[in-house]
Amino acid sequence: MEHTDSKSQTRESLLEYGFWDYTTPGAGGMEIFKRDDYMLLLDDMARAGMNSLLVVVKWMTTGYRSRLPFLDQLPDNPIIASDNALLRQVIEEAGKRKIKVWLGAVVTYFEVEKFGMPPNRFVEEVSGHRLPLRSGIYDLDTPGLAERVVRLCEDLVELFPGMSGLMVELEHGDKEQSHRISLYNAWAKEHGRPSFEELRHPLNPRNFDVPAWRDYATHRRLDLLAAVEGAVRARDFSGDLAMICEHGKAPYAIAQAVNLEEYHRRLPEWRAVTYEYDKWDHRYAVMDFCIARPKEQGLQVYYLPRGVMTYARGGGHWPLPISLEESWRRDIEDIQMFRPHGVWWFGCGTLNEGGHVSLKKLQQSGYRDGVEARRALLKATATSTG
Repeated sequence: MEHTDSKSQTRESLLEYGFWDYTTPGAGGMEIFKRDDYMLLLDDMARAGMNSLLVVVKWMTTGYRSRLPFLDQLPDNPIIASDNALLRQVIEEAGKRKIKVWLGAVVTYFEVEKFGMPPNRFVEEVSGHRLPLRSGIYDLDTPGLAERVVRLCEDLVELFPGMSGLMVELEHGDKEQSHRISLYNAWAKEHGRPSFEELRHPLNPRNFDVPAWRDYATHRRLDLLAAVEGAVRARDFSGDLAMICEHGKAPYAIAQAVNLEEYHRRLPEWRAVTYEYDKWDHRYAVMDFCIARPKEQGLQVYYLPRGVMTYARGGGHWPLPISLEESWRRDIEDIQMFRPHGVWWFGCGTLNEGGHVSLKKLQQSGYRDGVEARRALLKATATSTG
């Protein structure tokens, strides 16, 4: 492996390089940032040679002032309280520093009371942190979901004309549910694939990876994303588009949730966002799924490693098996080896407690606050030689 300075590599080889964070209540991260906090972040990014910032404004809760009646609107959120003026200012100031701003939306979680239908599952906490409201998870065949997702994406491009990219996440939208069986079977008959009942036949035991269901789930994803693309383009949005392509892990197996070949064939302008936060587990197999294989399919790959983020799977066990610094070091090596097209470090710091990042846990890791942790990460990316 060629050993190059990582700061030089990110500037010269990556199309985009920066941070990914959330304005949404309960997440931690940016959720209580004020203007000065954003300006400090943008200045730190500019000094580090970063050129991209992705702000997730819709997660299990909502972090922008929406016109849509099915989105929660917690009044203490600074962006909501400013009637979106704060986020528009962030986009404007980022542009002055030559930093592109994407907005992201997780479109399978909604506050149950506002959505008006029972979910597949309720979510009340993340990584041991209790959310300020009860969200529900909805699959992609939930009646009315697709129309609401399109309206949400239209809402964003209309309210924030300065945004340069739109990221859509469909987490848990592929789950098998009873109301999806007949829909899957109709698709399977049309495409010569096994029925749902055949997939569950006792002589054909289920494996971790089920290609037929994945292809159906991909079909449903792509139908929805095609509708999103048509709607936002009709509203003169000319920016970039991306979807998270999740993977799953078991002790002896890894699987990709999306048929990547079909994704690129049907939506050639869309990028693939992949992520990995557990650098101690299946490290190189995961890099194959996250970066190497999507690149082989012709996709532009934007990789999302653990940044200033204390999230832990499995109920929030803390401390992590390796330190934040060791996690960063391993990701720097892997970015240099596998060379994605873009990198967003998940987590730019925090001022409070949240599901993704906790100030208390950062302090237990030896950092005074989120800014100090962020600057340690930026220093590591500037000085490491992989």
